[in-house]
Amino acid sequence: MSTSLGMPALPPPTEPTWKQAWDSSSFGADGWLRRRPTVLRHAREEVVALVGEDVPEVVLLGAAGALAPELAARRPGLSVRHDLPEGFGGLVLAVDWLSHVPAHVVQVGVDGYPVFVHVDPLTGRERLGARLNESWVPQSIGRWLSEWWPVAEQGPGARAEVGTGRDAAWRDVVRRLDGGRAVALDPGHLADSRPRAGSLHSPAPQAGGPLVPDGQRDLAAGVAWDAVAEATGGRVVDDGDLTRVEVG
Repeated sequence: MSTSLGMPALPPPTEPTWKQAWDSSSFGADGWLRRRPTVLRHAREEVVALVGEDVPEVVLLGAAGALAPELAARRPGLSVRHDLPEGFGGLVLAVDWLSHVPAHVVQVGVDGYPVFVHVDPLTGRERLGARLNESWVPQSIGRWLSEWWPVAEQGPGARAEVGTGRDAAWRDVVRRLDGGRAVALDPGHLADSRPRAGSLHSPAPQAGGPLVPDGQRDLAAGVAWDAVAEATGGRVVDDGDLTRVEVG
């Protein structure tokens, strides 16, 4: 295979995509989140206040799980669980949950086209891979970027995390509700504030450290709140303290 200039084409990267490496690093057999719970990084009182007195049952996802003993002590009659059954009529409280759902990382190449970013799981060294307009790439990825994060408009070097997996995860939560309510509280952004360099990072206490998907560190990325809200008929709520997506 050759390029249009007759030069031999570069072989495709042998490293996994960031999404593949992130998934293995966090949820693989020896993954970070298999061995450690997500750390609650929001003010406890503000998060607990989301569980109103009229809530009979609450499902805690992600870092919200750390609140289980406190909620049980404060509300003796409250049913606290960590699994979400079909037809749920209580409150689902997901904290720093969607931001841990692995996402494809893409970068705009020098030719102006978004491409997948691949990463070496042992060193964190990155390589650029295939364009998103290749025939084998699911069209949903390109469509999501066009609608929610048109990263190509930001020029070469701009990066984004594709939110299709987060939208699907929250849709699965919402479809299990029957008169219930769901709240997702995560770091995130809206269309007018997408970070040009993307938001994939290692949360504290490893903040600022190397991004190596080796299972030895936490990995997360901000959630496109507006995309998640529209995918589920929800709404973005910003009361000055906690920005979140609510359904129901």
